[in-house]
Amino acid sequence: MSNYVYISIETTGLEAKDERIVEIAALKIDSKTKLRTLFHQYFNPQKEIDASVSGVINLTNSFLKECPIISKKIDSFLEFIKGCDLIMRNKPFIMKFLDKELNLVKKILTSNKAIDTHDLARVRFPNEINSLDFLFRALNLEKNIIKTCLHEVILLPLLVEKIQDHETHEIN
Repeated sequence: MSNYVYISIETTGLEAKDERIVEIAALKIDSKTKLRTLFHQYFNPQKEIDASVSGVINLTNSFLKECPIISKKIDSFLEFIKGCDLIMRNKPFIMKFLDKELNLVKKILTSNKAIDTHDLARVRFPNEINSLDFLFRALNLEKNIIKTCLHEVILLPLLVEKIQDHETHEIN
């Protein structure tokens, strides 16, 4: 059984080709000891963020201008996730952004299996849309406490635990 890293990101927009990652939160859980280790970093996107986006992600241009650029911290992130399975909500979105940022610094993700919580939810709730709102209602979890990607990454293990039927469905 490998270690898991739950990942969440915030970006300057929705399209990876035009936008940048401004925050990465990653929570590593050791499969044997259950020890939790956190990687959390804000990044200067080297561009202005639209006011509407700033309101959604709760980060301002003035704050982000003081943060390091992602290329200065990407190696520590890659070391943090090395050899671990990655679990995230909305895998296509996150992987597009991670791949873009890694390509800019000529690096690649190696040997990390990426698991989407949407795929896990489809096993448990095959006839549902499995939006985050639905999952929180169906699993009796409080969604209002997710305000940032840091909050999300801390709650993802609980969401996955609630989604899984431990007798028949393990994370594979």
